[in-house]
Amino acid sequence: MSRPQEAPAVVDIIRYLQTQTGTACRRPQPGDRVGFALSSKDRVPFTRQTLEAMDMDSGFDLIWNDGSEEAEARALPKSFPFRNARLVEVNYDVRGGPDRCICFGLERLLRLGYDYVGLIENDIVMQAGWFQRLMDLFVLAAADGIVCGAATVRSYRSRVIEHRSGYSINWGTGAGMILFSRPAAEIILHQYPKLAMSTGSMMSFYARLFRLDLNLRTQDDVGRVVEHDARLTLDWGYTPMLYMHGYASVGSIPSLARDLEFPPGHFLLNDYVRLQHRNAGLLLPRSPSSLGQHP
Repeated sequence: MSRPQEAPAVVDIIRYLQTQTGTACRRPQPGDRVGFALSSKDRVPFTRQTLEAMDMDSGFDLIWNDGSEEAEARALPKSFPFRNARLVEVNYDVRGGPDRCICFGLERLLRLGYDYVGLIENDIVMQAGWFQRLMDLFVLAAADGIVCGAATVRSYRSRVIEHRSGYSINWGTGAGMILFSRPAAEIILHQYPKLAMSTGSMMSFYARLFRLDLNLRTQDDVGRVVEHDARLTLDWGYTPMLYMHGYASVGSIPSLARDLEFPPGHFLLNDYVRLQHRNAGLLLPRSPSSLGQHP
């Protein structure tokens, strides 16, 4: 009886995808322009905390897209005393839902010619040094021969495939705190209508691609499955879409950001990645047998 074929390493599969799609590693270069689109809608206490944390670092531009109705919230862009971040533009009445705001921000940053294009929501708090660490993730991935399309310093263990030296390879990176390379941002913007996924289609995608079982089945208090195929917001489709185009998503070890609104324990979120997870290897079980063709 022959042994089941051992599953290829995750990094080898990623490198194979890169070869097939023709992507190449690019480290941040001197003179590269980095811009973030901050989205806000009322919730002034949250927005202030995000701004104060973000403004601890410098080296990036900020475009503020606001959909607020409250007078205090609408006045905040003109009154907040930025010291490090460079606010270059404020756009009011950006409404129509989170995805409309996201697409508006991506489109605007790309039109202004930024080399790296980011999204930050007004309920994320970062630690000092977050920006340099975020840029370093592109360097760490490139050193391993991985083309980084998206990076985040808001790192949840539940979104990790593999913990490596200083960074993780992720299966999911949402819109709350993310930085795309310019080519990756263009892909996400142009493919946005095709990002819809469910927990079932997400599990199927990664079972075929990496032979992983994400185990996204929603359970009740006694472990019974109560939701087999829950719909996901469109930002869960970012990372699968990027893998299909030869770009990986990575996260920092440890996490340097946290959510104000959704703490660990919320849907599909568990504890943050910590320093002891460095070089811990694969987080998810893999099947030694083939689970189908690549997506």
